Amino acid sequence: MKICSDVDGVILNYIQGFIDFTHGEKIPYTHDPELYGVIRNFPDNEKIRDKFHAGDYLRQLNYFDDSLNILNTLAGRHELHLVTALEPEQFQKRVENLKALNYTSLQCVGDFRKEQIIVEEIQPDVMLEDRPELIEAFHNAGINVFFPDWHPYTKGMERYATPFSHWQEIPDLLKIL
Repeated sequence: MKICSDVDGVILNYIQGFIDFTHGEKIPYTHDPELYGVIRNFPDNEKIRDKFHAGDYLRQLNYFDDSLNILNTLAGRHELHLVTALEPEQFQKRVENLKALNYTSLQCVGDFRKEQIIVEEIQPDVMLEDRPELIEAFHNAGINVFFPDWHPYTKGMERYATPFSHWQEIPDLLKIL
């Protein structure tokens, strides 16, 4: 089986890493930072995001509970491809952050190419994704999609994909395919 996974928000806790960055840099919020779009509601969104990406924060993101163990187990039996919307220049930081994970390939492709790379090049049997518009797009492309339901922004995605609440559920969900 060919499994593909997004990284940020699915395997690694990007949002908490960004919140930690804003606290460390003393960047104030005008909204609840737990909501999706955590980097979109600042006076200069791109500047703030670029500052986050320029530092060491991407190297230090934490894995979601059990994601590392479950994915390493799956990688021993299946192809595991990782595709992130991070820009290609962030590749080395992402490699360093994922050094404990055994994967077949890792690509940092940017926002605009992610869907195309996954649908046309990787062509996975299964996709693990958290961005609603991509969940729908992968579903429409005929890919079995699983999404973490712990994010407020994935509510309602059950019509396109299968939710999971804990990484321990993934092996059993894959068995039914």
